[in-house]
Amino acid sequence: MTRRLRSALALTVPALALIAAAAPAATTKVKLTPVKNATYAGTVEGRPITLKVDSTGHTAKIALAAAPAFCSSGGGPEPHAGKPASISGKGVLSGTITFSTTGAGSRKLASVVVKGHFYTFPKAKPVFQGTVKVTYLIAGDSECNGQASFQAVKK
Repeated sequence: MTRRLRSALALTVPALALIAAAAPAATTKVKLTPVKNATYAGTVEGRPITLKVDSTGHTAKIALAAAPAFCSSGGGPEPHAGKPASISGKGVLSGTITFSTTGAGSRKLASVVVKGHFYTFPKAKPVFQGTVKVTYLIAGDSECNGQASFQAVKK
């Protein structure tokens, strides 16, 4: 065997071993659906957020105490309402929460759109990777609009 052939084999054998070792990892299945009846918890801009998946895995209730403000004014908890968010067959969640002002002249304060994907990796806790997009609806509050990514992990 020539020196050149030995050098080529010396480089090829370790490369093939790395490819063979990586092949099982590449075929690992990732589930793209949520765990039924599970609660996923995380934080968005320092505020807790939870997603409670129903028993069918088709909807989830989103709980967020206050609309995140992407400005210095911050804000406290406001009354809010939202229908359960729908979850597609591929684990995509999409839902909206509407926050209102308190008092006699209650008005819509902000709209929060939550979107994202559920993932379950082998040997890891199921997660939800999502975004929150906040739109303040009262004049003068538009500088507090914003968007943030977050991760929620199954409890």
